[in-house]
Amino acid sequence: MHTAQAENQRCVKPVFYAQTVNHKKEVEICIVTPSVLYSFGKTGAAHKEMNITVPASSTHYAYQSNQAISIQTFTVRNGGTSYQISAGTNDGGEPLASLYVYKGTPESGKLLAELKLDPHTVVNNISHALSDDGIAQSDDI
Repeated sequence: MHTAQAENQRCVKPVFYAQTVNHKKEVEICIVTPSVLYSFGKTGAAHKEMNITVPASSTHYAYQSNQAISIQTFTVRNGGTSYQISAGTNDGGEPLASLYVYKGTPESGKLLAELKLDPHTVVNNISHALSDDGIAQSDDI
C-alpha cells in the first residue's frame, strides 16, 4: 500500500498545507464534503498527533488587505478550541505563515500557542471558491 498516495487521495481538496520552520511538523486542512479535516503532526507520518473532522459550518475564512499587508486566514473550531492558520505577506512584501491555537475564538479567546510556518512550504487555496463548499467568509480577522 502506498501511504503517500493514500494521503494525497485523502486530501482531494486541500485548503492549506505547510510545514513548521524546522520542517519537523506539518499542518493540513482539507475539504471532505460536507466536512473539513484538520491534521497536525510529524511531517510525512501516516498517523498525525491531531486529526479532527468538523462540519464546514465550524470553519470560516477571511481576508485582510491594506497597503502594507495581505493575509488570508482559515479557522477551524473544535469544541472550545480554535485552530487558525494565517498566511500572506507582511509590510515588507516578505511571505509569512503561522498557526495559532486559541482557547475560545480568535476574536475573544486566549492565545495558547503560535507556531511559525515555513512560507516556502505553503500551499494556500484559501479563496472565495470555499463558499461553494459551505464555508463562510468572516469579516473578522
